[in-house]
Amino acid sequence: MPRLDFQLPPPRQAAQLGAILWIGIAAILLPSLAAADQLRGAEWVAQAGVMLSGAALTVTVYLGLSAGNGKPLWLGVAITLIALAGAAAIQTASDFGIQALVHGLLPTRLSTHSPEETLIVRIIYFLIYACAGAVFVVTGVLQRIRSRERELARAEIARLRAELALLRLQLNPHFLYNSLNAFSALITLGRADEANRLAEGLAEFLHAAMDLDGSEVPLARELELIECYLDLEQARFGERLRVETDAPATLHGALVPGFLLQPLVENAIKHGVEASAGTASLRIAAARAGTQLVLTVENRSAPAPAAAPVRPGRGIGLANTRARLEMLFAGEASLETGAVADGFRAAVRLPLKLA
Repeated sequence: MPRLDFQLPPPRQAAQLGAILWIGIAAILLPSLAAADQLRGAEWVAQAGVMLSGAALTVTVYLGLSAGNGKPLWLGVAITLIALAGAAAIQTASDFGIQALVHGLLPTRLSTHSPEETLIVRIIYFLIYACAGAVFVVTGVLQRIRSRERELARAEIARLRAELALLRLQLNPHFLYNSLNAFSALITLGRADEANRLAEGLAEFLHAAMDLDGSEVPLARELELIECYLDLEQARFGERLRVETDAPATLHGALVPGFLLQPLVENAIKHGVEASAGTASLRIAAARAGTQLVLTVENRSAPAPAAAPVRPGRGIGLANTRARLEMLFAGEASLETGAVADGFRAAVRLPLKLA
């Protein structure tokens, strides 16, 4: 069964809103009565008393809304209407009572208070209190929206921090250790220029990783960073690793999340090249499929001997990528993985956006 569900402002703020509402009514009504010559003598005292009692009775509306909130829809609406009608009736009686009291003390005119006039006054007050209730509800809804926006902002910050932390976990000590060993080997072999070039590539790669802020980058830039990463891995494996990149120039401007391919490539290196008995191939491809961009990382290699050691992984590369795609694209992107002949393939599908 549907329920009445809304958020009300805190009592102190509701009192302030009620006071502002009645000040606004007074600012409109009293000058109008004065212009119509209906505030003679001490009649303004009676009107001031009416305004004060009206502001005080706004509490009744707030309490009625509080009582109806969370109840079944029919019951919540009934409680709210009873509160509005009760406030209007009490205010009408207060209005006439204040006028009678002031008339007994000071020279003022006294209305006849006919049934028709009484009904009209009640309807007017009912509408005024309905406006007060609407102000309370709208204010509460706006506060709920702002609260959710703050929660989303905090969640976004937490997501980006988690994304950074998880991605940096991928840049593990094994990679840095192997890269430094490769530099040392190249220098020993007298290939200092090549070692220097690879060191510059490592610096650029790590700098890009530390600057990651969750933003999107052109595919061309993403491929440049992957090339830096693969240059370092190529220094380790030499002729054992063959790399092929197939990305049409028309897709170089496509926007992708920064470092989207790195965990997929690392996964292929760890479980494909390192575990292979000989030469291994790694293919990175980009293609357009309708309104989607498809990025594929595929490795093929001869199976390793049964006794060959395989470095265990924590399985966070593919899981992180799936979680990241879900957070960024909310179901409009996916990561598909599966075995192929003598290898493994990971394919990312995401909306195609050209810079």
